[in-house]
This record gives sequence, structure tokens and C-alpha cells, in this order.
Amino acid sequence: MSVTTTMPVLITYATSRGSTKEVAERIASRLHADGIAVDCRPVDRVYSVENYSAVIIGSAVHAAKWLLDAQRFLDVEAMGLQLKPLWAFSLGSAPGGMPGWIRQRVARKEQKAIEDVIKSKVPKVREHRLFAGKDDGSSWPSPIRGLYRCLGGRFGDFRDWKEIDKWADTIAKELATGA
Repeated sequence: MSVTTTMPVLITYATSRGSTKEVAERIASRLHADGIAVDCRPVDRVYSVENYSAVIIGSAVHAAKWLLDAQRFLDVEAMGLQLKPLWAFSLGSAPGGMPGWIRQRVARKEQKAIEDVIKSKVPKVREHRLFAGKDDGSSWPSPIRGLYRCLGGRFGDFRDWKEIDKWADTIAKELATGA
């Protein structure tokens, strides 16, 4: 399925504190720089996927799950998404700030749980990527925040912009070639 120049690619996202929006906007700018028309907006501002040539959806991850707005979007648009190239990304805290001895295990479990939900709604998703997110710890209860730090956890911005750019560039190439 090739992307036509008359229909833009939808990049949509669910965010709780703005970090996922920043990643979606970064992906949009990379695709736009490659000459691809894009429309970047929150999932609650998308009324249909019908007029888009492809869709990239992202969500923040809380408790190993996408935000409800993103899950609801998949439910509502599932039929239309079956007809479009679809990529998905998640921003979670697991890959970034957790101590090395548990990071990979938690990230694998989180990624699988999210992919299972996505694929149950839209089985033809081309790829799902779990990226490290950004968390300052302010939403965590103080005792849990302290325990997390005692176990070697860190708070901060762990987004790997080079990795995100590389993924966006790969999608741009696929869209350009119609792969």
C-alpha cells in the first residue's frame, strides 16, 4: 500500500503530562522534512481515520497500560485502522530510570502487555516501539519514590531522541516506497 500525496499521515497520541506529545511532534517533523504531509493531533481530536493514508499512534504508559483515550481510539477506529498502514509507540518509565538488574525484564513484560492489547484490536499493526519516557517522580507517593530510589531507580528525561529519529526515518522510507 503506497502513500498518496493528497492524503496526510495521521500522527496521534495520548499524553498525561506532554512528553508523548513532544515525541509525536518530533516524529511529525521528521516525516514532514522527508516531504510527507502529516497531521499531528491528540487522539481525542481525531474524528475518523478515513482521510489519512497511514496512522502512527502513541501513548504514555501507566501501570503497563496505554492511557484510556488511546485504548478507546483503537476500539472506535479499529475497522478503519485495518485498512491503513499502522505503527504504534509507547513512552514508559521502565526502559529509562529503572536499575539495570530489572530494566530489561520489566520492559519486555510492559512491551508484551501493550502489544497484546494493540494486536487484539488491530492485528495488522506493522510495529510497536516502547521508548523510554520522562518522569520527574512528582506523581509518585513519597514513600514509593524513596523506595524506588533506594533500589537504584532514577527520575528524569530518558527519551532517546536519536532512537526516535531513526524509527521515524524508517517509517518515512517505508511510506515513500509504499512498502
